[in-house]
Amino acid sequence: MLQAAFEADGPRDVVDLGSGTGACALIAAGLGHRVRGYDAAPGMVAAARAAARAAGVEAAFETALIADIPAEDGCADIVTLRNVLWTLEQPMQALRTAHRLLRPGGRLVVSDGLWSVAPRYRSTYAAELAARLPLHEGLTEPQMRLMLEEAGFSALRAWQQLFPASPYAGDVPFFVLSAGKG
Repeated sequence: MLQAAFEADGPRDVVDLGSGTGACALIAAGLGHRVRGYDAAPGMVAAARAAARAAGVEAAFETALIADIPAEDGCADIVTLRNVLWTLEQPMQALRTAHRLLRPGGRLVVSDGLWSVAPRYRSTYAAELAARLPLHEGLTEPQMRLMLEEAGFSALRAWQQLFPASPYAGDVPFFVLSAGKG
């Protein structure tokens, strides 16, 4: 699915924002792309580095907040954001960062879902933290489309239909969208 959503005809520079354990970054590296991943949690960065070593792929991971990514403007052909927007106090800032990092004609691939519908995926964040997260309950594809347009993206395309079955138990409504830097 990521290979299709990337729409790349050869190796590209990929930046994975909010990498976590590196799921998207490792797939991108396995497809032959040059990958840099960023996460705010040092433990997640360590886990992503270990996963890359175990998978035998090359990907660089650094600890950084999305708002403080130490990368130059226009350094990426593809930026990925997987299941991270709902965890942010300023999700639009993350989309603006993605837009800044992309070269003209670059692609953002974003995936998220409406996590509140399935007990297995509901957040266990403390109430005071959850109250600061505007997307704490998750988000829908229509919401994401509006956010992408507001952040300056165009040519939105859905990809979740390529999954033979939902990757999430509990019938979580999820989406995978690509968008171009317009």
